[in-house]
Amino acid sequence: MRDEEKNKEQLIEELKELRQRLVELELEEYRVAFEQAKDAILWIDTDRGMIVNCNKAAEMLLEKKREEIVGRLQLTLHPPEKAEYYVRIFKIQTDRKYSFAYEEKYGFAYEGEIITKSKRIVPVYITASVASMGDKKIIQQTFHKITKYKHLENVLKKSIEFTERLNDAIPYIIFCKDIDGIYEVCNNAFSEFAGLPKSKILGRTDSEIFSKELSEEFREKDKEVLKLLKAKSTGKWVTYPDGRKILLDIFRTIYYGPDDKILGTIGIARDITDIRRKEEAIREADIANRKHLGEAFKKATKNLMVAQQQLNQKNVKLNETLKKIEEANRKIMDSIRYAKVIQTSLLPNLDGTNIYMPDSFVIWMPRDVVGGDIFFKDAFTQADGSKAFVLAVVDCTGHGVPGAFMTMIASSGLRRIIKDEKCYNPAKILKKLNFIVKTSLRQDRKETLSDDGLDAAICLISDIKGSEEKNLTFSGARLPLYYVQNGKIMIIKGDRQSIGYKRSDLNFDFTNRKIRINNSMSFYMATDGYLDQIGGEKNHRFGTRRFKTLIEECAPLPFIEQREVFIHIFNEYKGKNERRDDVTLIGFAFKN
Repeated sequence: MRDEEKNKEQLIEELKELRQRLVELELEEYRVAFEQAKDAILWIDTDRGMIVNCNKAAEMLLEKKREEIVGRLQLTLHPPEKAEYYVRIFKIQTDRKYSFAYEEKYGFAYEGEIITKSKRIVPVYITASVASMGDKKIIQQTFHKITKYKHLENVLKKSIEFTERLNDAIPYIIFCKDIDGIYEVCNNAFSEFAGLPKSKILGRTDSEIFSKELSEEFREKDKEVLKLLKAKSTGKWVTYPDGRKILLDIFRTIYYGPDDKILGTIGIARDITDIRRKEEAIREADIANRKHLGEAFKKATKNLMVAQQQLNQKNVKLNETLKKIEEANRKIMDSIRYAKVIQTSLLPNLDGTNIYMPDSFVIWMPRDVVGGDIFFKDAFTQADGSKAFVLAVVDCTGHGVPGAFMTMIASSGLRRIIKDEKCYNPAKILKKLNFIVKTSLRQDRKETLSDDGLDAAICLISDIKGSEEKNLTFSGARLPLYYVQNGKIMIIKGDRQSIGYKRSDLNFDFTNRKIRINNSMSFYMATDGYLDQIGGEKNHRFGTRRFKTLIEECAPLPFIEQREVFIHIFNEYKGKNERRDDVTLIGFAFKN
């Protein structure tokens, strides 16, 4: 049926149906928007102050389900101690009679705090509008979280407070004016200078604070900086309210806004009164000094000439004395060098060519030209016809010439005991040597001033009759014997008794220790010069543990190579340090 054929009642009925469908569509769209809104939304019945509806966002914000929210009083939204306060604000703003708080078109808004189910306090920005549902008045409230903005606001507030405290703590005068010369910022030092509290400075100009002359000068300096667009520093004598007169160095510069727009000037002033007075005092002192400098220079020149003459005379005498000293030193060094020849001639040949020790090496390095270390060897035939020899390493007190004298006594004593007395027992040799050294230096007497002696290590190497193997008998006075067998190092310590000192016991019997030698063995005897050398990264002693490790690593090498390795490692470890003591090291083995 066409519209023109319909009667009036039908058209009215269709129009009503159409309006109903539009209302339903609008309500459905509103319901979807209400439920899907990101911000929390609540409906409040203003007559009872009760919550009658909420959306999903409200459930998430309050950490509660819908049934825990709807039907509760509006008071429960806020922290208990602030609930009544916020409800009073709400009532005032929803009451149309308070025109300052409510607008029919826009509703109202305020900041508040809500409390969640977990007792967490959340700051929110609340916007609300009034609507009618039948004969009831409903307030729709939207809650927008402002935690982030509150935090930033607190940070900004603290930053401003810190800046103000910092400015007040600075002893220099600090101020800031806008482009019209109105004070926007100042610190306590400026307040003291102006003789006014900050409240009577901020918002005013120089003419309202200072005298006409001073204010006009300050304003002209500000304009000059703004015109030239560059910082400037000027000096100005000023008088404080308490009568103090000081010289200020006032630095002015421009400050800009975010868009590079000139906002005004910043100034910093410091008291340079003392500096200026010191400069003037220095200038006056300089003038006075220059006045007397000529006379002083003349006197100094005259004194210098006299001193030069005296120095020339002393140089003549000094050169004569130096020649005598050089001549005496030459004679002494010639004597010491010859002493080295004598000392070296007393040492046996241990270069590996000897038929008794083809596998061996010796390192003998005195700290000075001559030294306090020696080594000794003597071969002989035993009563049973077997071949044997004695090998000794001796470390005497001191080094240099005193040590060399001691080596002469020790060498003479060993020759007497072994060659003349035919004593080949290492322990007995040490006991006899103890007697010879102690009595030769008369250190067996209490009144003797000297107290010198030595440490020693002695080995007797003898053939085993009817066998190609050999025996080694060792005895030591504080010095040990090291030997390597099957790649593992062993050490035989000497007795804790030195030889020849006042405290050395003439009746002490040294101990012999016997070892059967096989092809896998290498033997080493050394004085303490190698172990006591300072060096390395930490500047410590080379030490026994490092020395034992070095022996283990060197033992498989030919003895001629071992010698080079021991010398190289010693020099490398010593580095730039001085040699501390004489160094003697002997290595030997018997390979069939």
